[in-house]
Amino acid sequence: MNYFLGIAFIAIIWFLISTQIKKKKLKKFKAQLYQNWGQPKKKKYFNFFVIDKYFKNNTQKEEAYHIISEKNKIDFDIDDVFKFIDHTSSKIGQQYLYFKLRTIGSVKELLKFDKLVTIFQKDKNLSINCQLELSTLNNNNAYYLETLINDKPLEKPKYLGLIRALTFLAIISLLLLFYHPSFGLLLIPILAINMVFHYKNKHSVTYYLNGVTQLSKALKVSERLISNNTIKNEFKEIFFIKKIKSIKFKTEFIAFEKM
Repeated sequence: MNYFLGIAFIAIIWFLISTQIKKKKLKKFKAQLYQNWGQPKKKKYFNFFVIDKYFKNNTQKEEAYHIISEKNKIDFDIDDVFKFIDHTSSKIGQQYLYFKLRTIGSVKELLKFDKLVTIFQKDKNLSINCQLELSTLNNNNAYYLETLINDKPLEKPKYLGLIRALTFLAIISLLLLFYHPSFGLLLIPILAINMVFHYKNKHSVTYYLNGVTQLSKALKVSERLISNNTIKNEFKEIFFIKKIKSIKFKTEFIAFEKM
């Protein structure tokens, strides 16, 4: 009995200490946001290979009024302009800002975007609170959220039947071990072939898995952001959040399995 009470006491103490540390870090980070509000980022590495992925893969840019081409991007030093104006707190925020910088929409779209900019300029507390929420998506894996949206769905490998057969043979070999140890020798080539297929598939799906693990976080952030009336009034079409919630459990399970 005393043993369980001791474990429970240690668990409670650990929870209280970790909560307090988290609060202090959050308070410090919030103070830094206020201090650096409106200031360009310092000593920041910009990985344009992933930053421009949303722009390159998004088909909506074809509907834009004008697109800044690769040649004009170099002529206008767009990447350097982006480095100067980038005050984003998340990786997907970087991607979207770069997309907006390279695509010129209609007058109506520009006015709507300008209205949002003005709202955040006038309400510093709202801006900081949103940055705090979005900072949870500042992990490099968040860059690959856009692959879930824009990339073609992964197709089942042609050798899927072979993988299933090898799995079945591995199970049979394990069961036959109880009858004779020599059946264990069958596991060596089976496991070796399975390892080859495993690492081959892992390379293909890594980016998708990185995106899926961030999808659950993105959903939580979007729900907290949209709970603010000021933001909610500017975004009427939020039905997509409900659609994402329908697969929330699956994404969290995949994220847990990937850990």
